[in-house]
Amino acid sequence: KRVEDFCKKGARVEVLAPSNRWREAQVVRVGGGVARIHYTGYDAQFDEEVPLDNQRLRPFGQIRSEKLKERKENFVLQMDAGCCPGCGVKLQCTDKMALGYVPPDKFVKQEQEDLSMPLNAEDEVALLLKEDGAQERDSFSLPTRSDQKFFKVIANVYLDIRKAPDVNAERTGESLVFGQQFQIDEVYRSADSRNYFRLADGRGWVFDRSVVKGAMTQLVAPVGDDLGQLKRAGKEARPSVCMRCWGLWHYNDCDDVLRPAYGGAGAGASAGSSAQELTAEAFETLLSDTLRPAQEATIFAVVDVFDFGPSFKLLQYLAQELVKKPKIRVRIIANKIDLLPKDASMPRVKGWIAREAQLAGLDKIKIMDVFPISCHQGKGLKPVSDLLETKGIPEDHYVVGAANAGKSSFLNRLTLRKRRGVGRVLSEDQSGFVVSVLPGTTLRPIAMKFQQTNIKLIDMPGLLVPGSIAEKLTLEDLKEIIPQKRGSVRLTFHMDEGRSLLLGALARLDFVSGRPYQFTVFVSENVKLHRTRIEKASRICQEWAGDKLKPPVDARRYQELLPWKSTRFELTGTGWDESCVDIVFPGLGWVAITGCRDCVVEAHAPEGVEVTQREPLMPYEAKWTGVKYRGFPGWYKIKGRSTRGFESGKKRYNIKGRF
Repeated sequence: KRVEDFCKKGARVEVLAPSNRWREAQVVRVGGGVARIHYTGYDAQFDEEVPLDNQRLRPFGQIRSEKLKERKENFVLQMDAGCCPGCGVKLQCTDKMALGYVPPDKFVKQEQEDLSMPLNAEDEVALLLKEDGAQERDSFSLPTRSDQKFFKVIANVYLDIRKAPDVNAERTGESLVFGQQFQIDEVYRSADSRNYFRLADGRGWVFDRSVVKGAMTQLVAPVGDDLGQLKRAGKEARPSVCMRCWGLWHYNDCDDVLRPAYGGAGAGASAGSSAQELTAEAFETLLSDTLRPAQEATIFAVVDVFDFGPSFKLLQYLAQELVKKPKIRVRIIANKIDLLPKDASMPRVKGWIAREAQLAGLDKIKIMDVFPISCHQGKGLKPVSDLLETKGIPEDHYVVGAANAGKSSFLNRLTLRKRRGVGRVLSEDQSGFVVSVLPGTTLRPIAMKFQQTNIKLIDMPGLLVPGSIAEKLTLEDLKEIIPQKRGSVRLTFHMDEGRSLLLGALARLDFVSGRPYQFTVFVSENVKLHRTRIEKASRICQEWAGDKLKPPVDARRYQELLPWKSTRFELTGTGWDESCVDIVFPGLGWVAITGCRDCVVEAHAPEGVEVTQREPLMPYEAKWTGVKYRGFPGWYKIKGRSTRGFESGKKRYNIKGRF
């Protein structure tokens, strides 16, 4: 870009300071061929005027890009040879229905080393590099049909020649132009997913692709069949993943036989060693065996704010495991805050989570030990990232959590790696942990070393907490109950005695007795809600399941979820301004109860699902999310202003039930 294009008043730029270091700055004014700039973070006395034509100005963003690249390279994956980088299990090519299966043509047998043989100098250096987590430079000669290797520039750009195989390396002053052919003698595949080519005439290096006008663009292409060979070489260099992870990676699906603790139809067919490894007891044993030897460490407990029921049991489990281990510190990573309302108070949410952790038995947890984040949006990760650079911290950092709480997503964000999973990221750019809606995606501990402070992040398999409705659903139904949008569903229904509120065809909440109350529902946007009489509830679920009431998506799945178990709650309201309690349906969501005086409610869910009550997480939502349903007043936001319930003269909207 020309300097005049990006150096404008108020714009952020990067300036080569008198200390010969690039620094971030802001343009104060431009005129007379010079720009007066203010260095970010410095006093105004250091402002200076920089001529527009002396190469000291460049567009904003390169300093941060270099820092992020350096930080990403500091994280090195550490795992045993022959293991799947997605789930951590040992690869094998014999049993298709067992864990770790890869096709025989993709399976690379690891050679067994004789430990009794002495090491030569080269092997000893390689072993030390492996233990330290370092990686050798991946340089190779491009295989072609002839000794001549010709490429040409296919993008309408000036491709500058660098002195080293790095996009930020110093330029030689020469460039290649559109259509120009050149000969190479070496290819270097870098960690930034670019291929660097060394020119045969010794002038320097060029790379194959870059961002042009906001899009990743291929800059060069080989003359002849070299492009196909280059792609094949890139594919061969990628680590092999098992078929289970490959299906989750590309299709967000896998066979039910390989699904942990699945209690649906056909689960009994998953007999054999894989079935024993995928039980909730096996996951708990693996987690206990890993944490038992640890005496001084940090535990990042990832909890799901929206589905906190299984996470509460995880905190109870940690409290039992960490008895008489005072040197292990627990920090709570509260994930999925993007699903809460925009106006949710984060200090109040942090305080609520800290109180729940103390109730679970973690007495030392304070509000400053809770870090609200959003792995989906990348918010709140800076304070957690700064913890890794703190001096005097333990070397081992265990990342634990209930299944599907977002542990792998958290590590992908923390280590600046792009998630492996269904999405918009190209397959060749996906270098992180596998992410899917399936509970129990990670099956074995996977370690990532941060070389800057010599600490190790260990991604542990998720704890499969019994009593969740998720373990009884198919993958197709799981995609429906996992919320994807901010706020998801927050609807308040006016409930009087004898009414029942259906949460799809998966659960229902009956108002048995008491004065009229308000039920505020927090569920996924795909769960359809309906209010009816208690005596009609069973018949409507039977007739509407899979159609007007979803999930389940298939009507036949409703029969497999029977029988349902009822749980009775006797409650006392605290007034119309604040809900008194949350009725929690683990894996599905919760319902906040608001009203006055005593009442009795009954929760119905498939047998095995543990419906519980807790202190309200969002106690004030009933005021702003009401539904006018069959003549009962509600309240909405009209042109950005919130209306209030039970007030005369206000405009109301009739909203049909979510059928």
